[in-house]
Amino acid sequence: MDPFGNYLVQKLVQYGTGEQRAALIDGTVARMVEVALNVHGTRVVQKMVECADSAAQQSALCAALLPSIMQLIRDMNANHVVQRCLAALPAELAAGIYDRAVSDCLAIATHRHGCCVLQRCLDHAPAPHREEIIGEVVRLAPKLVVDPFGNYVVQYILDLRQPPLTHAIVQALRGGFAELSLQKFSSNVIEKCLKSGDPTAVAVVANELTASEAFATLLHDPFANYVIQTLLTVGKDDVVALLVAQITPHLPTLRSTLYGKRIQAKLLKRCPATKAALPQR
Repeated sequence: MDPFGNYLVQKLVQYGTGEQRAALIDGTVARMVEVALNVHGTRVVQKMVECADSAAQQSALCAALLPSIMQLIRDMNANHVVQRCLAALPAELAAGIYDRAVSDCLAIATHRHGCCVLQRCLDHAPAPHREEIIGEVVRLAPKLVVDPFGNYVVQYILDLRQPPLTHAIVQALRGGFAELSLQKFSSNVIEKCLKSGDPTAVAVVANELTASEAFATLLHDPFANYVIQTLLTVGKDDVVALLVAQITPHLPTLRSTLYGKRIQAKLLKRCPATKAALPQR
């Protein structure tokens, strides 16, 4: 854990023989968690995970780390050890991490460092574990999208651009799109849903927002206005026609706020014919 000595140990782990590497791992096992939590020690443990080249070495590392996995996931230094485990260890040894990602999905996804670990789980997990984690994220989507960290996990799944996953998330959020559009983090998720390129998702969001009693508020809201702008950009003609019909009664008020002006500009760009309905200066 020394600021200089850790570099020497890293080189010994990397270039030593298998026996020497095993001896270094065995000698650290009793304090493995403490070392992983340390700003300098974390680099040594990461190197051990990366260079472990036998089942015995990998098993020893897992046995030392897994009992404290939640503490490691939430730590600013040790979370990198967990991420290295996911990338370097066989799936059967990392299974304990994947299981915890399912059972404690909400706690992990809504944590500053945990959300990054969960995304790496989605990168490296074999199909059965991956499907379980995604299923849990979808189930928890209404809570995750309003969280400053959890929203990134939902966006990560949307970035996969797989229509069944996009539809599942849209379905999980259905009934709350107007309210979610008014919030900073969830509005970003809704924009990502719209930019997924899936016409079904776009239509569901458009229908719900245009039917909302809060539609006028959405036009002037600092977050929701971007959702409306995105709909005007990515929506097909029928969706845009629906939006135009709902926006037209509010045209006289659009110029009264900065956000309304942005929607007006986007509207004129997509539908120049609406210029005739604007109030004359």
